[in-house]
Amino acid sequence: MNNLRINQQLLFILAAIILLQCSDPGKLSTSIRFFSSDINGASIVRNGKTLVVYGDPGDRVREAEMVLFTHFRRDVTWAGRKLVQNGSFAVVPAAEKAFFTNVDSVWKKLSTGRFHDYYCQTTKIPAQPFDSCRFVRDGETLEWEGIGIKVLETPGYTRGSVSYIADVDGKRYAFTGDLIYGDGKILDLYSFQDSLRGIGGYHGYAVRLGQLVTSLERIAEENPDMIIPSRGPVITDPGPAIQKLISKVRALYANYLSTSAYRWYFPERMRTMSQHVLGSYDSTGYMPYSEVILEDLPSWFSLVSGSSNSRLVMAADGSAFLVDCGMKEVFECLVRMKRSGQLKSLDGIFITHYHDDHTDYINQVVKEFKCPVYVTGILQDILQNPGAYDLPCLTTEPLSNLVIMEDGQKMEWKDFTLTFYDFPGQTLYHDALLFEKNNGKAVFFIGDSFTPSGIDDYCLLNRNLLHKGMGYFYCLDILKKLPEHVLLCNQHVGPLFAFSRQQLDYMTNALVERKAILESLFPWDDINYGLDEQWARLYPYGQKTGPGQTVDLSVKIFNHSGVSQTFSVKPNLPPGFLADPGIVTLTIDPVSEQDGKFKLQVPEKLPPGTYLVTADIGYNNRYVHEWSEALIEIVP
Repeated sequence: MNNLRINQQLLFILAAIILLQCSDPGKLSTSIRFFSSDINGASIVRNGKTLVVYGDPGDRVREAEMVLFTHFRRDVTWAGRKLVQNGSFAVVPAAEKAFFTNVDSVWKKLSTGRFHDYYCQTTKIPAQPFDSCRFVRDGETLEWEGIGIKVLETPGYTRGSVSYIADVDGKRYAFTGDLIYGDGKILDLYSFQDSLRGIGGYHGYAVRLGQLVTSLERIAEENPDMIIPSRGPVITDPGPAIQKLISKVRALYANYLSTSAYRWYFPERMRTMSQHVLGSYDSTGYMPYSEVILEDLPSWFSLVSGSSNSRLVMAADGSAFLVDCGMKEVFECLVRMKRSGQLKSLDGIFITHYHDDHTDYINQVVKEFKCPVYVTGILQDILQNPGAYDLPCLTTEPLSNLVIMEDGQKMEWKDFTLTFYDFPGQTLYHDALLFEKNNGKAVFFIGDSFTPSGIDDYCLLNRNLLHKGMGYFYCLDILKKLPEHVLLCNQHVGPLFAFSRQQLDYMTNALVERKAILESLFPWDDINYGLDEQWARLYPYGQKTGPGQTVDLSVKIFNHSGVSQTFSVKPNLPPGFLADPGIVTLTIDPVSEQDGKFKLQVPEKLPPGTYLVTADIGYNNRYVHEWSEALIEIVP
């Protein structure tokens, strides 16, 4: 090991020691001690016996009779794992039993189930199962050394979260996990993505905020003197802090609903979402539908039979250009058109984004028609290596032989001018294509990024960033610069449409307002850490290898901060694996991504199966444990 690697390890260890020295346990009462570090912990000592809540991040408590966990997230439960391994029994929510005791099966299913994923739930599941668990439900009371500990179901941050209420030394304490962070904040928004009464997980923009509000109200009814969350400062005035959080959450959700693209498809479901989170419904708060909706389509613009998300541009000589192909019915229709002579040739395919319903049948079309596939550079890697990512709606069909076009590059095809754009709207990995017919109409193919009712940002796991000049701010700026005669095409929307300048400004101003709300809601130094679960990710997410092999693994970190930051990354490996180097340190410019590289040595004698690597990430006196993961599948 060279000196640089040793210095990196010393830097990481020294930072951790300093952090722990600043987090000496403090007495909250005669019986309760509070531990504050990356994760909070509390111990209750009675009659020579110890009970711990969350765990002890500083590893000071060596023995405890039991450890109370509020939810399964491994970036929290790591703090109590060692105590459980040393003989404590774990008290865990019954609703999350599988994530504590059956994680091997969960990870095995995830190795394939992560493709075509419209479920959209966090994968921050423990790497190893917990033994000696007691499962608790709403309304139960744990009796321990004369203290009655009430269990409340308080879903929000996770579906099955619980809180514990205990009267100790004359005061009432609420241990609420990640339900609330400090004075009216939450750690992030993406953890609240979920399904709701006919609304799938992919479309349920943070709908579990409705459960969060209900859970917070239940805590308030208990009238605690103090809330001890799993992260963030102790809350000594719970009532006002809870009301602040509820108010912010509802302001945020009203802002989201006002510009949601989902209203175009299912306006009745918007009522469901509004009532669930806001407690009421008011359609007057929504942006009016697009003022221009064209049902009479241009003669050269064709809807492919059986398709809700592919389009053909037909030239006068019978040749065509295809936009997206994710459905078997579309491929079969194109073949029929070819055989009937209606389609003389297919001269190219353009892909708007990587989602499976837009890409699954691209390879079959290319094989049949021998045509090139055009994309901008933002899509190149995720199309060529979809298994290297952990994102919603991934295809299992890697694409090759892509033609990479620059942002803004133009191309002449028949009597059309094509202009290619990076267009990070519905997902971070998204582009768009402007077709302009000579002396005719123009259509801008925007994939799934807008509908006539607004912005298609309803899946938080798509990485919709809110930096100035990025994400939807960038897309809206492009729309504002287009000529007035340009019509927009979202292939899921039947008619073409266009926004007025007032509507474009309305959406821009709504995003500015959203940023301000989020700045008061998140504890991060930039709100995008609370929107982007994958600001730190391991790459490739999934790969296959054999025993005794060496594999490459990178960590990719997006520094959302407005200043340069130095990040330390330490991988956590399965038994017998080795990493070189043991720690990577990266200094990254503001609002940019950089990667560091590891080489992993796989043990010689290792049974086939799926093995999990996680990584601890530290920056600016903040550490998140077991934050990112990668799957290594060992095959014979």
